[in-house]
Amino acid sequence: MYSKEERKELQAEFWRKLGNRTRKIPGQRGRVKIWVGDRTGVKGVDLRFDVGRDKIIVALEINNKHENRRLALYEKLEATKTIFENTFGESLIWDFAYEKSYGEQVCRVYQEMKGDFLVPEQWPAIFSFMIDKMLRMEKAFEEVADFLRYDELGQ
Repeated sequence: MYSKEERKELQAEFWRKLGNRTRKIPGQRGRVKIWVGDRTGVKGVDLRFDVGRDKIIVALEINNKHENRRLALYEKLEATKTIFENTFGESLIWDFAYEKSYGEQVCRVYQEMKGDFLVPEQWPAIFSFMIDKMLRMEKAFEEVADFLRYDELGQ
């Protein structure tokens, strides 16, 4: 298949080309899009891409290390499900016990597509999926962010 070095190079090329594709997003004026990522303003809540050999995921992830806090945030988010999905524009997968490949358990709200990020012929479809879904995820998150932030510090 691929050597460790070949995989590393292909992975770097994948992310570089994705960045280049984001320059074409309306309003970017040729600049690479800076995604919200882990700068959501809600501790333990990230917007992330998860790319692998069999599927591509765009997710809102609640990864607070304290299970009770993680589940409480998930319940708050789930209370906004109608607003969140209406803003996103379609249904999402809601999973309060998503297990990542290395065993960490998180809560996730996401969409996925079949695909292999190490197959360059699939990149155009993967990039379109990732960009479209993350723009929608950011918009949906912003719609409910204040609600999730409220009472974060026991207020």
